[in-house]
Amino acid sequence: MAAPKVSVIMPAYKAADFIGLAIASVRAQTLQDWELIIVDDCSPDDTAAAAMAAAGGDPRVKLVRADQNGGVARARNLGNAHAAGTWIAVLDSDDAFDPSRLEVLVSSAEEAGLDLIADDMLLVQFATLMGDGTSYLGRAGTGLKPVDLPAWLEGNRAGIRTPMLGYLKPVVRREFLARNKIAYVPELRVAEDCWFVADMLAAGARFALHPAPLYRYAIRPASLSRTRGDNVYTLQRSVYGPFLQRHSGKLSRADLRAVRRHESALKSAEAFEGFAMAVRARNLAGAIGWIVSRPQAALYLTRPVTARLERLAKRFGYRPGLRVG
Repeated sequence: MAAPKVSVIMPAYKAADFIGLAIASVRAQTLQDWELIIVDDCSPDDTAAAAMAAAGGDPRVKLVRADQNGGVARARNLGNAHAAGTWIAVLDSDDAFDPSRLEVLVSSAEEAGLDLIADDMLLVQFATLMGDGTSYLGRAGTGLKPVDLPAWLEGNRAGIRTPMLGYLKPVVRREFLARNKIAYVPELRVAEDCWFVADMLAAGARFALHPAPLYRYAIRPASLSRTRGDNVYTLQRSVYGPFLQRHSGKLSRADLRAVRRHESALKSAEAFEGFAMAVRARNLAGAIGWIVSRPQAALYLTRPVTARLERLAKRFGYRPGLRVG
């Protein structure tokens, strides 16, 4: 049996009530040469049964069961290990593809000689996944926009006023991952997409953004993209050392400056988040300790005023521009 053009990897956890729509959006693709690998991350509900029911006997849909619940990064690595496609696309179990997404992105990437490509996202309400939505990036355009490592890290730097690029869902060339031994950082439960793409770019991957919003991102209170109860910035502190070690000797001065700038911004955001969490817990000493440890974090205290000014500006048509390339 010939290998498919695209392997779609779908981690799933407690997704029985909604996974059917995500699966249906893959089966409706205009590019039909795909396989869908659903990774059941030890769901306690009927996710696996619901997925197979939605597959309707389609042999291109495959179910893989994780040995233990490990989060999105581990689930995607497991799915990638089973993938046979020339390209790998990710789809969260509560989101959906527009029908032409795989065809448009794969053809654009192959024509431009890319190793990975991402599109804009359509932000939609969870209850109306296939209804109207709003562009995430908010920029009209017709051409591909190249993205290098400094642009990618700047687009994911804590505190920026433009949309975080790490929320995008790239389609990647499987051979590039295998040749460079790139995988998601398994311990990460936040920002796993950011560092997966950063690893590819540091290894020399060619990347561009497509302007069309072909990925439907569901907005719902219990989104897997949100981690509650932890300082989400502390969870990322351990990434920088291993990243620099993996790519030692391959990074330009601009790359290294971008990594350090990203790390510095994260430390400031971590300190402010720690301050805010301590204030909510009425731990005055802890709150002061966070600000003393990182005085730059005090700049975040101006954010409520800035946010109000930005909301006012948007009423008159202003929107911060996306910085790439």
